[in-house]
Amino acid sequence: MVPLYLISNEAYSGKSSLCVALGKILMDRGLKVGYMKPVGTLPTRVNDFITDEDALYIKEVLGLVDELENISPIVLTQNYYREGLKNDDFSKNFLNLIEKSYNKIQKGKDIVLLEGAKNIEHGSFIGISSKNICEKLKAKEILILRYSSDIVDYVMLAKEYLKDSFGGLIINWVPQNQAEYLNEIILPFFNKRNIKVFGSIFSDKTLSSVTIKEIAELIDGKIITATGNIDTLITSFMVGAMSEEQALSFFKKQADKAVITGGDRADIQLAALETDTKCLILTGYFQPSSIVTNRAEELGVPIILVNYDTLSAIEKINEIIGKVRFHEITKIDKIVEIVRESIDIDGLISF
Repeated sequence: MVPLYLISNEAYSGKSSLCVALGKILMDRGLKVGYMKPVGTLPTRVNDFITDEDALYIKEVLGLVDELENISPIVLTQNYYREGLKNDDFSKNFLNLIEKSYNKIQKGKDIVLLEGAKNIEHGSFIGISSKNICEKLKAKEILILRYSSDIVDYVMLAKEYLKDSFGGLIINWVPQNQAEYLNEIILPFFNKRNIKVFGSIFSDKTLSSVTIKEIAELIDGKIITATGNIDTLITSFMVGAMSEEQALSFFKKQADKAVITGGDRADIQLAALETDTKCLILTGYFQPSSIVTNRAEELGVPIILVNYDTLSAIEKINEIIGKVRFHEITKIDKIVEIVRESIDIDGLISF
């Protein structure tokens, strides 16, 4: 089978989660699957070796035995940028290195899934963009796009740029209220131009959720209660900035939520805890009252203290939304289920 290179026009489009889902589905079919992220963009250290965070995780999830140095042969650290910009000879063997690693990965495999970098052009300055790599490996590029009003322009531009290596696309994170427009206007447009759409994935609360642990890490917070429940998924956020009288009815409107409020607002905190609140995010780094912490411990609700004012904390949270990772078993099981139902797997592997 032709190797499939999953690429996108932006980070956090769903490439990694689709690689995992496709890998698991194809393995369930009895196929031997290889995986590569030729150009890593999330450096992480394993002993004395720098690899890519997603590559490391996907190797573990799929149970791959290939060496990390072949799964992600190049990881774009600051040194790569600096040397690549200064020295024209620095990157002259990079494509050959990627090909050498690919040849090791593909040995004994029925198919190899390749994951692209941040976007189609990433790595162009040292000759290792997705287009460069696909031409070298004779792979087909599958464009993973988050749904947007500009999706048609992105696809047409990508098709023109990638030329013969362009294999089609998967549309991700489609809002439910856009289903009719997608099916009646956009998909027929692509069909008339022989652009293959292998499937569309609609927005899902589980996939767009974030764990309490992730929230704390991303907002530099300290968890002070119910530390055994930090893997709980949060699907919505609410801000507690109202009067005590309004708080209870307001908080009842959302389930599985985190409430952001001032660390000195014990009244709001207690009201939130009387509803389906999974986490309290307290701003200003105030230590909450013992009444609040005791009630939170009793209910198993983690409290996160952050050293921001409420507005800054909300801005930080907004940065998280839409950029959550898929590194939870619940999410992996869900994306496998969705991909199995929504994507034309046979079409993808028929090149």
